[in-house]
Amino acid sequence: MIRLIAFDMDGTVLNDEKKILKETKEALEQAARAGIEIVPATGRPFCGISDEIYRLDGVRYVLTTNGAGIYERDSKTCLYEDAIPLSAYLPMLAEVEAYDVMADTFLKGGALMTKRKRDLLPRMRLTKEIRDYILSSRQVVESQVDYLRERGEDVEKLTINFAYNENGHRIDYDAVWEVLKKYPDVNAVSGGMKNIEVTKKGVSKASGLLYLGKKLGIAPEEMMVFGDSGNDLDMIKMAGIGVAMANAEPEVLKAADFVTKSNNENGVGGFLAPLSLDKRTGVSAGQKHLPDTRVFVAPAIQFF
Repeated sequence: MIRLIAFDMDGTVLNDEKKILKETKEALEQAARAGIEIVPATGRPFCGISDEIYRLDGVRYVLTTNGAGIYERDSKTCLYEDAIPLSAYLPMLAEVEAYDVMADTFLKGGALMTKRKRDLLPRMRLTKEIRDYILSSRQVVESQVDYLRERGEDVEKLTINFAYNENGHRIDYDAVWEVLKKYPDVNAVSGGMKNIEVTKKGVSKASGLLYLGKKLGIAPEEMMVFGDSGNDLDMIKMAGIGVAMANAEPEVLKAADFVTKSNNENGVGGFLAPLSLDKRTGVSAGQKHLPDTRVFVAPAIQFF
């Protein structure tokens, strides 16, 4: 029985205009009315949660910062945090900021950026919608290191965005990866914006969902997840049913049980729309065999 549906935001439930398509919204709300937990699982901080998520009926919990934080959506209460210790974070941040990158710190549901790094935004290949999201969700400070030392709090996530050169390559991308390899107590993955996202070692969307599942009495095999990027890979592998978007990264496509249409083609809603709450045996197209129980089945979707 599928009792929880988790979905990434950018590149998955949101289309490229950062909207939830009407059909997707209806399918998710139908699942919620059937008693299924519907859980956004994003790399964004809580302050950056899209208004589209607040307009989605049935959402109780939001998994943020790649699993480092879980919040009650409506009360904005933090239920869970698994952060990088500040003592380990500051030297890593100082090394990364020495490069020509925009390194943003996520903590306590908020996000920081420096004015100097903010000025790199025009050199980054980001859509207007993503630039607007970044500018609206970041607190601008002169020095993140000084600010964090004074605040004295641990950090949920570091997000690193890259400028591009005239040949279309990300500047300092390889060099930053080499820096991160020096810090064995962190976990670095690719995000949906061609960036690098860093959390505490062992923290991922999968670990966050496992915590939430334990709280709600829901096992991994009772979860269905949707994603498109490297930061979705662990939860795709962990869940009973892992669904990749057609626009997903190759490693996500390979790991998924199913592939649905893209985020611009109602991929999530199209997979869920023909859902069945009756007993069904297996899934068509010779794909992963499911238990003889209540499952979501999308026979109209071409699985590949």
